[in-house]
Amino acid sequence: MPNKYEEYYKLAKRTEENLTRSKSNWTAFLDTAARVYKYPYSEQLLIFAQRPEATACAEFSVWNDTMNRYIKRGSKGIALLDEASKNQICF
Repeated sequence: MPNKYEEYYKLAKRTEENLTRSKSNWTAFLDTAARVYKYPYSEQLLIFAQRPEATACAEFSVWNDTMNRYIKRGSKGIALLDEASKNQICF
């Protein structure tokens, strides 16, 4: 059974393969990438795959402590991969 890292890695690969299959897929990705432009391409792919309407992405502590914004109970995060240690990290 694949672990979560492998599942999200496969999700990123599937998303990447589907990007150039149509003009609408590509433009939808570019819309998301423009909003999360500070993230590397691999993380933009995962953000797009999980929540294409995302306007910002940050760690839980950043939302609460730095931005003084609070996450609603029951909200789901966006999984990003830490390529260096091959572990899943959630934002």
